[in-house]
Amino acid sequence: APETLLERWTTVRDNTNVIIQSLQKQFRLPSNTYAIAIDDSKIQRKLLGKFFGFLSIPEEQCTIMGDGSAEILGFEDFVVDFMADHKEDYVLMVVDENLDTVDATTNDSIFVSGSQCVDNIRKRLPTELEKRMLAMVRSANDSTTDILVYQQRAHGFLPKAPLRREKVNETIAPIWMKRFPASDFVDSAAFDSTDETISAHQSDDLGATPFDIAQKLVDIEGLFKKEVHISDMRLINDQLHELKGDLLCVTESGASIISSLGMINLM
Repeated sequence: APETLLERWTTVRDNTNVIIQSLQKQFRLPSNTYAIAIDDSKIQRKLLGKFFGFLSIPEEQCTIMGDGSAEILGFEDFVVDFMADHKEDYVLMVVDENLDTVDATTNDSIFVSGSQCVDNIRKRLPTELEKRMLAMVRSANDSTTDILVYQQRAHGFLPKAPLRREKVNETIAPIWMKRFPASDFVDSAAFDSTDETISAHQSDDLGATPFDIAQKLVDIEGLFKKEVHISDMRLINDQLHELKGDLLCVTESGASIISSLGMINLM
């Protein structure tokens, strides 16, 4: 019956989401990831250093700027030069939206928009360098309109809010994998399993990343919302069969998928 099917799907979806979250906690950035951040607040600069530490980016691969007008006004040139010097690396950039400073000669106040800086940097970079950067705008201003502007100028938005160590990977993982899909970037990420670190691109072993599965859940959920399970049961069955195949290919990550598979079999 459609009602029973919908209930079982809800259980499968929720259970699989738990698996995805556990995998995202095991997500690791590649070792050739460099971090750049800018903030005019000393406290925020310290927090950004911790943030990169939570992502296991070595301190010597982190550059945190914003101490004085020279660093703020020279930020765009610095990043453009940095990207040219790191053609084979990944760069994670976190930029404060409201950069306030004082002109060293006139003593006048200067306001610089971080998201506009990101937009300018991206336009100045050749495509092959720009595609190796993930630029995030960080701001306390998080209205829908503000976030829309940040997402147009950068690749994503980070709220200025406390972020626990265990949540950092879960926050960055989906954004990172969307920006650097394993299909295009062979070394873009890895997942720590109980045995070893598994590259997201070792498709012979993994078959699907957590992000592939998350997308599959979204697709199937969309079909249920359109009530396809009432009009075209075969399509739902095909999609569930695909999901089952994908889930079977992530068992190496140590995730427990038995209950999801059992529930799919019942459907």
